[in-house]
Amino acid sequence: MDGIVFGLCALFGLAGTVLSAREAWRQRIRNEYHIARFARTVAFGVCTLGVLLAVPPIEDLVESATGMNNAAKLGAHICAILWCGSLQLMLVDWSYNQDVLKASLYARIAFAVCVLAAMLPLFSETTDESIEFTTEYATAPGVTVYLTVYLAYVAITCGEIAFLCSGMALSARRSGHTWSARGLAMSATAALLGVAYAASKGSYLVTHYLGHPWPLRNEEIISPVLAGLAVISLITGLTMAMVGKRIAARKAATSAA
Repeated sequence: MDGIVFGLCALFGLAGTVLSAREAWRQRIRNEYHIARFARTVAFGVCTLGVLLAVPPIEDLVESATGMNNAAKLGAHICAILWCGSLQLMLVDWSYNQDVLKASLYARIAFAVCVLAAMLPLFSETTDESIEFTTEYATAPGVTVYLTVYLAYVAITCGEIAFLCSGMALSARRSGHTWSARGLAMSATAALLGVAYAASKGSYLVTHYLGHPWPLRNEEIISPVLAGLAVISLITGLTMAMVGKRIAARKAATSAA
């Protein structure tokens, strides 16, 4: 299941990265939304790398090459944090005015740094050849705490992404930018799927801690599917929004001519 889902995500991520990088290069001389264009390209790029690291054969190859158990999982989790953080920076640049933009960007960067600062020592202290950082090893306290910190970050950031995208979708719809509105609405839905992914894995950890876990096999099917749908829908939605802006700009140029 993981190989199929995350392999498909990698294809979408690669396509989205190429299109976003191309658009960022085309718009490089424009000062407005410069941070958003750069952050979107970085987000798509690190997402592609992260989902590749989650594909089982590549995961085995990375661990064999590095000689470190769980190296690929750590890399995938770091990429997920960078992916969510970069999307936050993109949306903040789109949504906030210049008076509060800098402080808002720094706050989200600091939040991501704090999460990584909490996760890395937990990983270092817990990892060994007999443990993997998955819900299957929730009996190891270090794994449970590490995953809880990671999933809490994903849930919080995806919640904000859903809130910002839904607000911008309504604004775009009122302005008559249909493609952008649809893309942002899809992005908001995708972010809610990201929250559902975090809730799925997190609920297993909580119920396991309480001594009444729900079936692990179900969690191992549901969580990857939710993650895959979130990634594919978010990349598709943001690409639609990007294309929608270009269409709107062309229409405006044509009307002016």
